[in-house]
Amino acid sequence: MSYVNPAIRPQFDSMPADLREHILQMNVKLETMSDLMGCLERIIAQEKTGR
Repeated sequence: MSYVNPAIRPQFDSMPADLREHILQMNVKLETMSDLMGCLERIIAQEKTGR
């Protein structure tokens, strides 16, 4: 189950709905903006490799 810290919730909520859903399906714990950025980098890397 994913978790988004309320401190970064506004930034998370500002992203497109499909991206937010994708992140939540990854079962990640997002405590900081660094965590969120790392998650986005993983998504980009997966897209580049076709996964």
